[in-house]
Amino acid sequence: MKPVSKPVRILHFSDIHVGALVRHMQWKKWFSKRAVGAINLLRGRASYFDEVEEKMAAMVRFKEENDIDVVINTGDYTALGLEHELRVARELVDPMMHPPQRYLTVPGNHDIYVHEGNSHYRFAEQFCSVLQNDLPEYCRGGHYPLVRLIGDDIAVVALNSAKPNPYPWRSDGHISTIQLEAFELLLQDVRIKERFIFVMTHYAPRLANGMPDKKLHGLHNADDFLRCCSPIKKGAILFGHIHRTYKVEVPEVDIPLYCAGSATMEGHEGAWVYEVEDGICHARALRWHEGAYHFV
Repeated sequence: MKPVSKPVRILHFSDIHVGALVRHMQWKKWFSKRAVGAINLLRGRASYFDEVEEKMAAMVRFKEENDIDVVINTGDYTALGLEHELRVARELVDPMMHPPQRYLTVPGNHDIYVHEGNSHYRFAEQFCSVLQNDLPEYCRGGHYPLVRLIGDDIAVVALNSAKPNPYPWRSDGHISTIQLEAFELLLQDVRIKERFIFVMTHYAPRLANGMPDKKLHGLHNADDFLRCCSPIKKGAILFGHIHRTYKVEVPEVDIPLYCAGSATMEGHEGAWVYEVEDGICHARALRWHEGAYHFV
């Protein structure tokens, strides 16, 4: 008798925004865009993320209690991209990173907040154990595109859309042309194209109303990205950056778009769980209530 298979369960959360004690930030760090970010935190923005440790502990419990097979995080682990913040964030999510093959992530714009000599490497240093690639021949932009093959029927493709923004009024993103070219090629690979394909990045290609984000906040080449995704007939596009949990369908692609929102922002906590079986995906939203995450 053929064994009964179970759906693959995937937890998707984002934008936890671990903050440093900015009053103790090294003085050299103030001579950059971080000065404005730090002032915003001191003026109250940080209070929206006061309970990040409690909420991440609850997310770990949710994973353990709900038979989650794969975890996806679409970036913005930190507030100011400081090494200390990345270390703390890494410690908070570490229980979900085992085995490392079942945890996938990309950096957010806050994780590589400003241009510094090692800003591009801090994220990779903290999360190197989960940046292994099942199809490394397609790598073009550092670790990306990063491909993870889940069983025989699912693939996850991660693209890096985050970049440092030197000016305080900009928080926009871009997926490099070489990444998109490699992405188009790998979608033709026989090891990928018949699977259910999750494509993940940090920036939202479309807002909840189906429109592009603002130029100074959104993904510059969102149209190019969606065009590259258009051959996918079974799949979904996953992202964060916008602190609202939503699903949207747009005419450019035949697959839905899911924003995880922020898992820890007070009053807006959310995430998604996807169940995939026989090429069909069922998505269920999560909300925070009375100290735990619950299905809506």
